[in-house]
Amino acid sequence: MTVSPPPRPGGSWLASQGRLPLAFMGLGLAWFAAAVLATAWAPQQLITPHIAPSVIALTHAWVLGFFVTIAVGAIYQLAPVALSTTLWSERGGWWHFALHAAAVPVMVYAFWHWNLPLLGAAGSFVVAGVLLFAGNTLVTIVRSGKRDAVAWSLILATLWLVLTVTAGLALVANRLWHLWPTDPLPLLRAHAHLGLAGFFLTLLQGVTFRLVPMFTLGDVPHWRPVRIGLWLSQLGLLGLAPALAWHVGYASAVFGMAIVAGLVFSGIALRQTFATRKKRHLDVGLQALVRGMIGLGLASVAGIWLVWPTTAAGSAPGGFSANVYGVLVLLGGLLPAIAGMMNKIVPFLTWMRAYGPKVGRMPTPPASALANSRLEAWGLGLQGLALLPLLVGTWLVEPLWLRLGTLLLALGTALFLANQLLVLKHLFRPQPPTPAKPKSPPKP
Repeated sequence: MTVSPPPRPGGSWLASQGRLPLAFMGLGLAWFAAAVLATAWAPQQLITPHIAPSVIALTHAWVLGFFVTIAVGAIYQLAPVALSTTLWSERGGWWHFALHAAAVPVMVYAFWHWNLPLLGAAGSFVVAGVLLFAGNTLVTIVRSGKRDAVAWSLILATLWLVLTVTAGLALVANRLWHLWPTDPLPLLRAHAHLGLAGFFLTLLQGVTFRLVPMFTLGDVPHWRPVRIGLWLSQLGLLGLAPALAWHVGYASAVFGMAIVAGLVFSGIALRQTFATRKKRHLDVGLQALVRGMIGLGLASVAGIWLVWPTTAAGSAPGGFSANVYGVLVLLGGLLPAIAGMMNKIVPFLTWMRAYGPKVGRMPTPPASALANSRLEAWGLGLQGLALLPLLVGTWLVEPLWLRLGTLLLALGTALFLANQLLVLKHLFRPQPPTPAKPKSPPKP
């Protein structure tokens, strides 16, 4: 495996090799468009039992296609930046990209048509790609020598992702060859929470405290609540997954409470961090991140209510159900958090590639000037506005509310994607330097 060279004097890893994170971002944007189109085309999937193959296919289009693709691309950028090192293997990252890009569409197709042999084959390639990603990330972290909360969140999130995809492949093998007799629904819930809480939540509880100070010119005044939040969530996750798999309601609720407690500490730390910022105005990207973190907290409370043994809610659509919980987690929590961060990360990466090498040699625009602020605001705003009718429609099993929600979601996503494409355009057509204004002749 080819190892990335050390950074050159006067250069940076991002400027010279940041193509890999941008490739994942581009692929993630394509999946975002596909997932929203599929949801808008068939909104009734939101009120279909979540064990149905079509719902599992749509969920994997959102989670594995969009969220995971963006998150691993961000890690390929964040790990070197946050740990002041270089990525261990650029070539390993590109192999991961190729496997991920080729296998995930086949997986979604196989889920939709419930073709288990094809699903197992495609899933094996996805697992191989994730193993390459994990090896690359973990070696990069080990070489950096850093062991702070951000480094631990990257390590733990990577391990949870490996566990999630291997557990998913094991579920497919069990359905295919009937290795052990069991109800697949509790195992499916455990698998989902390994990924949603294990990978995404762990990642957000760490890297947020590197990104927010970077984009607000602030600082993390106290790392203790960051560490407590991170490890409380890990404690909850270690118990939640087996409790869900064995369908132990009270244990699931108790370990879920540990995760909520962890989120409270992370929220306290985030508030302290925002209080130190020198940029007093929070732009729409950071507002969306905060909204997503609040959404994940509310979803965690809803999850505890859902698994409480005396709760009448269950898997059947209508009323408070697993479908409502799923919409809240994915569209009320992960979507604003990840889309908000994309509004910060994509312009930064694009600027580093397009203008970083030109700094000092010619005038260059600031990274914030690459995006269109109105498209940013309307895109994220409409996505947030879509959540309410989607929740109401899923709760009431009312198609009219679902169509209104998916229409708002599609409009918001179209504006969001238009803004992202305007930013990425600078990679191929950099803005020409503005000629200096001629000096006025001296007044007589």
